[in-house]
Amino acid sequence: MNRLLHSPFSQTIELLPDELGDAASMTPLEVDVLSARGGLSRIRKTGSPGGWAFDTAALDAHVRARGAFQEGHVVVLTVMKGGDAAINGVPLQDGTMLMLPDGAEITASIRSEVLYSASVLPVDTWRAIVGIATGEETEGVDRGHALRQKPEDLARTSGSLAYAIDWLDRQPVLESVMPGPYLDYLGTVAAIIAGPDQIDRHLSRSVRQRQRQAWLAEELIRARLHEQLSITDICRETRISRRQLEYAFQTTFGVGPAEYLRVLRLNESRRLLKMGRAAQSSVTEIALGVGVTHLGRFAQHYRYLFGETPQQTLRGGHRT
Repeated sequence: MNRLLHSPFSQTIELLPDELGDAASMTPLEVDVLSARGGLSRIRKTGSPGGWAFDTAALDAHVRARGAFQEGHVVVLTVMKGGDAAINGVPLQDGTMLMLPDGAEITASIRSEVLYSASVLPVDTWRAIVGIATGEETEGVDRGHALRQKPEDLARTSGSLAYAIDWLDRQPVLESVMPGPYLDYLGTVAAIIAGPDQIDRHLSRSVRQRQRQAWLAEELIRARLHEQLSITDICRETRISRRQLEYAFQTTFGVGPAEYLRVLRLNESRRLLKMGRAAQSSVTEIALGVGVTHLGRFAQHYRYLFGETPQQTLRGGHRT
């Protein structure tokens, strides 16, 4: 069946239960169908063959599966909707987070519908993501983990995941480049897996230190506002952990780094829109020029912040 619906490095397939051996990227599976219940399963695959892969799946079948993912990689799985299913003996409940280490074999059983996202990453990539998230040495971070997220963590993960999926739906995926929103989602996952105790002992309690860190990151953001700069990029280039950066921005500006980046783009677009009428620029040109990727959300956020639409600003209109 395997109907290809999208581009080479971003595709959606629909599979019958006996075709689920192809359900997981970079992970050949041997599948036994245990009953006739279930229907088509839908899997969206994105990534670089042999490098990294990101699957979002809605599986609907009664099957048993066995296999192993590509050597030198780890698997990070987040369950959005659990069911009567398990992987390596871990029940897949709502909010379950599972990290399978390099060399792990997979045994899975599914009896009802389950929704999840799964990332297959090179071990070194995962170590680097954990290091950026926690700010500590990454020795041993590729050991297996299994946990069920707290409600506040689930809210963070769900929001970050939804943004990454939305971005991937609208942007071309380059073969060897891991998109920033997807990296940020993985950073959120890494911080939750590491846990607050492991992260908090590396946080600076100095207000002056946090302010210096926030100003350093702000300088980078302003210099590269037109680029698709991710929070992971900012952490990597400033050598500040993700959680430390959050604290630094909250201390200094009262908002997190992602929100700060968004409102800076809105403010810069407003300045350009006020000059745009004379330059005969369009709203789209100006928005794309300051790094906006979703024009609909841009217009909504702009009106909420400034009380008028981008078009009204461009035409020299007044707030309503």
